[in-house]
Amino acid sequence: MELLPQSREALDEYVTPSVDDVEGLLRVIEGWAVRAVPECVALSVTMLDDDLTFTLVDPETRVERAPIDTECAEECDDDPADSPALDESGWADMARERAFDGIASTVCLPVVEDGRAVLNIDLYASTAHAFHNRIDGLVEALGAWQAGAVTNADLGFDTLRRAEAAPERLREQRLVDVAVGLVAATAGVTTDEALTLLREAAAVVGIAESQAAGVARHLLGWNG
Repeated sequence: MELLPQSREALDEYVTPSVDDVEGLLRVIEGWAVRAVPECVALSVTMLDDDLTFTLVDPETRVERAPIDTECAEECDDDPADSPALDESGWADMARERAFDGIASTVCLPVVEDGRAVLNIDLYASTAHAFHNRIDGLVEALGAWQAGAVTNADLGFDTLRRAEAAPERLREQRLVDVAVGLVAATAGVTTDEALTLLREAAAVVGIAESQAAGVARHLLGWNG
């Protein structure tokens, strides 16, 4: 599999104290996944503490956004009581209609450390029953939490969208980190207290945390 270009960009800048080599981790997970599930065509790993997702996709497999079924969407919106989303089999059918081309089944496996989820591993396969009778082996190989495993929850490949947004999220986080440091130094408070002040200011004004960080940097005269 190949790294999504945005994942490559994000990995070049991402530093985490908990994982020394994030790309190495991705490749280890890839190795276990494709051996256990040969039909696996993509995988995503989400670092939950930082809310960042990194994605690998098989370049030889056609994995692309399927066209939106507007007729189905209109019918579902007309009368919610008649929506197939209220019926288990109907929900599954609708999910598959809106799935990515090339993805027919998925499984999400959380990884828990000290009673806290730290990673989500999402695997994507090209056949509908690729994960049948294989989840136990994946859980054991990947050190995942079996009770938290969820199948076919992301046939729309939502983690791809999050992975595409990862570089921008990192840029916004850097803005916040710089602003927190400036506020802490100027106000003589800890960085935790400075972050709280920044978040409170953003909430009062009704803007995003990163926007508040930009305002703080401007007011405090930082032009880096």
